Amino acid sequence: MAALSQLASIESSVKPSIKVTRRTDRSTYMFLLQHLLKPFNAYLVKPKQVYPAGSPRLDPHKKAKKRCDVMERCVDDIYLYDLEPKRPAAGGREEKKRRKRLYYFAGGGWQMPASSEHWALCAEMANKLPDIAITVVSYPLAPNSAAPVAILMLLKLYNTLLRDAEDAGEEVILAGDSAGGNIALCLPLAALSEDPDGPCPTAIMTISASTDLRRHNPDIKVVEKHDPILRIPFINGTAKAWRGEWSPVDPRVSPLYADVSVLARRGIKVHGVAGRYDILGPDAVLFREKCNQAWVQGEWLDWEKQMHVFPLTWAYKLPEGVQSKDWILDVLRRS
Repeated sequence: MAALSQLASIESSVKPSIKVTRRTDRSTYMFLLQHLLKPFNAYLVKPKQVYPAGSPRLDPHKKAKKRCDVMERCVDDIYLYDLEPKRPAAGGREEKKRRKRLYYFAGGGWQMPASSEHWALCAEMANKLPDIAITVVSYPLAPNSAAPVAILMLLKLYNTLLRDAEDAGEEVILAGDSAGGNIALCLPLAALSEDPDGPCPTAIMTISASTDLRRHNPDIKVVEKHDPILRIPFINGTAKAWRGEWSPVDPRVSPLYADVSVLARRGIKVHGVAGRYDILGPDAVLFREKCNQAWVQGEWLDWEKQMHVFPLTWAYKLPEGVQSKDWILDVLRRS
């Protein structure tokens, strides 16, 4: 794995601004799950339908509605879903005023909306992070709303939400996994490239984010034989569908090519989770090191032998899923 070997030497020579927690263990349950998933990987990632242009209106999953009241609103033609923990019985504690709001962008190859696992994670965050209001963003999906359309819509939404947060005295955190993690990174980078002094989030949390739509990293082929979910033709196809006529090195779709120094200048923390049995992992690690060299602050969980978006397995009580989910919650509490 030549690129990662070179990266290791770079990491050793640069004083870190990003704290990396490294794990190498793998439970028997995760080992078995990964081997059970391999024969079905094409089915697991295949979109169930093609969505029309614009923001799809969602039906929140019962995993969220069981634990939260879910309120729908529409801002700048984008549907948003606010998750509020179920109210205590009459005479219970009064609601605290939130000082932070987290906007979550769910993964799905830029072609699928939030899954049951995404709703479960957001409901967990809503219940375990009382100081943070949780909102799921239903962003426009490819192929009918590729990036040249969707990103412009989302930048308009981004500016509205960040201005509203300033007026309300709220801090904003952007978060997402896979394709959603890509969007959570691209939006502030694009907005700050246009207006370096504009409103911005305090932190970004990514899980298995897609950071380079060129897909040219040689380590991808090395990791592919271990990845139980993703294959190179699939990630190439989703990247092409999302970027449309934009270049794969356009920083609006590939944050690895953005000027990340704007994040350091504004004090925006970049947190992340990367699994090393994930073919998107090598590029995520390169993006992490780019942030590290630019003195961007943040915390990352780097876990050997873990698959794409493994924290989402917490709902099925997989040890690594539960522990990585708890790590995410702990970092968000301190962000």
